[in-house]
Amino acid sequence: MKSIYQTSDAEATEALGESLAPELRGQKVFLFGDLGLGKTTLLRGLARGLGLKSKIKSPTFVGEHVHQISTDEKLIHLDLYRAESLEVEKVERLQELFASRDTVVVEWSERLPKKLLPKKRIELRFSELKSGERKIGVMKIL
Repeated sequence: MKSIYQTSDAEATEALGESLAPELRGQKVFLFGDLGLGKTTLLRGLARGLGLKSKIKSPTFVGEHVHQISTDEKLIHLDLYRAESLEVEKVERLQELFASRDTVVVEWSERLPKKLLPKKRIELRFSELKSGERKIGVMKIL
């Protein structure tokens, strides 16, 4: 399954994230795209759509933020922007998260070795159009 969306500004990108929340809940979601294309903005909308009230910030400097949605549901936000290489402990942590029932969203997924990507996942690919709008392709891989 593949869908293509266009957004004209941050508000529209956030609204798209919120509208995708039912489809992305409990999934392993991988975001691809250059700096400034709206990956974290879309994630803010997704978090709101999942019922999260706290503010979403990119974990660029810490690598991981865990947001408790309910007693048995979490949104785990990973950022691999600063990941030069993945140590054994980090690989083990990723495998643990990918096997969990939580919603896991990974920014800068292009830095993740393909062999670590779970077979069942959702990929969102961000690009900029000449008009300045964002194109976001959503592909479910089973």
